[in-house]
Amino acid sequence: MFLASSTKPIDANLSSLAAQIEEQNPGLSVLAARQFRFAIRQTPLEVAISEPREFNVLEEFILRAGVEFDPAPTLQELADLLGLDEIFVKTTATTLVNLESLEVAENGKITIAPLGKNFFNQGAVSRSQIQSIYAISDPLNQTLTFKFDALAAESVNLPDLADLVSLEHKITDLANLSLAEIQPLIQASGLGIHVPENGKIVSQYDVVGDDLDIWQIVSVFVLLDAIENKTTIQARQGKQILETASNLLNELESQQKLSLNDLCKVTEEDVILEEPEIIATPKTRKSASKKKPKETV
Repeated sequence: MFLASSTKPIDANLSSLAAQIEEQNPGLSVLAARQFRFAIRQTPLEVAISEPREFNVLEEFILRAGVEFDPAPTLQELADLLGLDEIFVKTTATTLVNLESLEVAENGKITIAPLGKNFFNQGAVSRSQIQSIYAISDPLNQTLTFKFDALAAESVNLPDLADLVSLEHKITDLANLSLAEIQPLIQASGLGIHVPENGKIVSQYDVVGDDLDIWQIVSVFVLLDAIENKTTIQARQGKQILETASNLLNELESQQKLSLNDLCKVTEEDVILEEPEIIATPKTRKSASKKKPKETV
């Protein structure tokens, strides 16, 4: 039998989960469990999102004129040809100029831009909108994700894991990322604002505010494996096991850059006290499964 949980350094609010871990994993003993806080970094961004839309009739006519007319006409000539007031043609031409599809000289003569030729061939024009999002950098789980809504900053009265472990952000300065580097990260976050196969593209991004540290809670368990007869560290948020964080803590402990005593008040004596019972358990099960040999006559 393992030592009773009441004799171990297990935070009161983690005792139920510790018992559940042992119940679901008969070969494991929870030697200790402790909660810490750690800071993730939140950065506000604005991104420009371009996505295709079909041409309206006047846009298509102007682009067609830029492609097919030789010499290229002026806006006034197009207005006269269509029987429209020039102001309508100018307004539409300005939209196409803003979309980098058309160029208009001072005398009103139009020239289709390379991007405009692509749009014309595709039968659609790209429209752009600005969206506010937040970059969330997690140094413990080594992730950079993006959200539409800001996380709430709350006070958390727990020991800071950074006092024991050096936590470094995967991306030290978000502004140094190129657009090509940030696009797949935004796509992987599932916001639906960068979906190249649907023609929806994040075409620009800007950092528009200061970084803000947001406290998070992580639970750290020290486990003793009866089969392997070794201790491991497991990090969790709620019931979710954090694989990257767990690997980091175990690596630091193996390199003697982190001690179980500092982390969760576990000493070598605590491990030794638990070991005899752990080792005995598998042996007892094995011997119980042996059949009594038949007597020979």
